[in-house]
Amino acid sequence: MENQEFDILLNKFIEGTISSEEFSKLETQKGFNSYQKILEASSEFSTPHIDEDESFNNFMKKTAGKEIKPTPVRKLNRTYILSGIAASLLLFFGLFQFLNTNETYTTGFGEQLAVVLPDGSKVQLNSDSSLKFNKGSWDNNRKVELEGEAYFKVQKGSQFKVETVEGTVSVLGTQFNVNQHKNFLEVQCFEGKVKVERNDNEVILVRGEAVRQIKDQTLEKWNFINTAPTWKMFESSFTNTPLRYVVENLIKTYGVTVVTDNIDLNKRFSGSYPTRNITVALETITTSMNLTYNLNNKKVVLRPQQ
Repeated sequence: MENQEFDILLNKFIEGTISSEEFSKLETQKGFNSYQKILEASSEFSTPHIDEDESFNNFMKKTAGKEIKPTPVRKLNRTYILSGIAASLLLFFGLFQFLNTNETYTTGFGEQLAVVLPDGSKVQLNSDSSLKFNKGSWDNNRKVELEGEAYFKVQKGSQFKVETVEGTVSVLGTQFNVNQHKNFLEVQCFEGKVKVERNDNEVILVRGEAVRQIKDQTLEKWNFINTAPTWKMFESSFTNTPLRYVVENLIKTYGVTVVTDNIDLNKRFSGSYPTRNITVALETITTSMNLTYNLNNKKVVLRPQQ
């Protein structure tokens, strides 16, 4: 604090604005005598006298007849600026694409899509489904994320995982089908061996075996004789499946809105219907379930038979 006060008073003394009271205080400050001697000594020096008019006239004589060129100032071209910004953005997005090695495939209503994975494994997506994987880490981590339904032909190698929000399927090399809805997971093994994990339950499937779990209910297991999912041949098949999931499949396949009027959606349906003829599909479902239907554009109303 004392040093700060000394600096202020000394500055006022140099500028000649110090009061007599402040000067008396400054004189008592330690070190003032040394500063005063320096200031007194510097006052003995004088700056040389310069005749401004004479200097100007001499300058004019030297530059007479000469063109004085101003130092060029380069203005930034707007195009250069925009080009630089664009180049920076391209570099950024290029780097992002290099680092982001995720691949995502999706299908719409009634669509199917074949996908070949980095190791040659094959996936066929059913309608209204999506598949995601990281090709950059594939050699060390054969894992895909699935929403919806897909059929897998997996090349032998390290462990292969299919992760869904409803559970995980693990294999080494096999062929299987995964069908996932909210609170619903169904897996069919067509070749090799499959491990299914869901809600702390674990089951091993071999060729011709299938398993299903709805919400937290008991696991349902059954056998089948098909060599591939029927939906690949444009036919949806069901084995003792609750009607609500049959209706969901109808929506995914045909992209319709379905209104169920006083219907028990927990009733079970077994059978199949075509995925390219909605009239035949509705006839098949309603006949076996004692229902009636009304189809108007993309809206379907299902009712019990009277």
